[in-house]
Formats: sequence, structure tokens, C-alpha cells
Amino acid sequence: MKMDQLGNIAFIGEVDAGKSALINKLIVQETNTGKTQSPIFYKGRVVDTPGEFVDNRSWNGALLSTISSVKTIVILQPATAKRVSAPSGLLRVYPNKNIVGVISKVDAEGADCAKAGTLLKQHGVPGPYFHTSIFDQASIDQLYHHLLSFQPVVLE
Repeated sequence: MKMDQLGNIAFIGEVDAGKSALINKLIVQETNTGKTQSPIFYKGRVVDTPGEFVDNRSWNGALLSTISSVKTIVILQPATAKRVSAPSGLLRVYPNKNIVGVISKVDAEGADCAKAGTLLKQHGVPGPYFHTSIFDQASIDQLYHHLLSFQPVVLE
């Protein structure tokens, strides 16, 4: 893996949180951003998880299994959501993971970034929170560079 490539990261969030679209922007890959039916593993172990893994408690075991092998978990909280999307207690299961909170869809109608930040904080997701829009390349770049800081240094 090159120094400028992301890897060993799982993206989680509710259905329609914008995980697939964000991943496509971060790894510069144009794919269909339709409904994710099962985990998608991209080069470097970048994992796109289905929103049902978060929304449906009976799928939380599949979520835990999927994220067990990554070092960084990106939790997307849509700015338009009325509740937190991360499963309760998730952060206690894997306490040694890097956790990154992302407030997605910040430019959507009805977006409330302050509320999204409060929801993340109430559920133990550490800040800072990255406010992103797939239509704002600067927000994508800021998150990308932060995620790069978690990548291992490779000596040649």
C-alpha cells in the first residue's frame, strides 16, 4: 500500500447515510452508489458496510464480525437524521480501534450539524467531527488527510 492510499478502514452508518458515495470520493472510484446489500471490500481493505448492519439489531453481529479486522472505524451520522446511527455499545466492543466521526449530508435540506454532533457525542464517538458533502471536495480532502494519518508508515 502506498503512503497516499487508504486502507484498513470500515465505514458504518444507517441506510442512506452516504457511505458508498463518500467512499467513492475518497478512493476516487466511480461505482454504482445504489443500495449496498452486503459488505464491499475495496483494495487496501476499505470496507463499505450495509446500513442494515446498523439499523437492524439482528444484524449487529454481522457488523461486529465485519469490522473486527480493521483498525479504523468511520461512523457516518447524517446531518438530517433524528437519531444516532451507531449501535449502542459498539465502541466498547473494540476499544483499541481508531474511531472517526463524520457528519454527512451537511448540505441536504433540513441538515442540522449541531444536532448530529450532539448525537455522536452522546453515544461516545470522539471528536473532532468531519462535516462532509460529496459535492464539496475540500470536505472530502480534509477527511482523507485525517484518515491517512492512521495509515502505517511503510519504509522502502
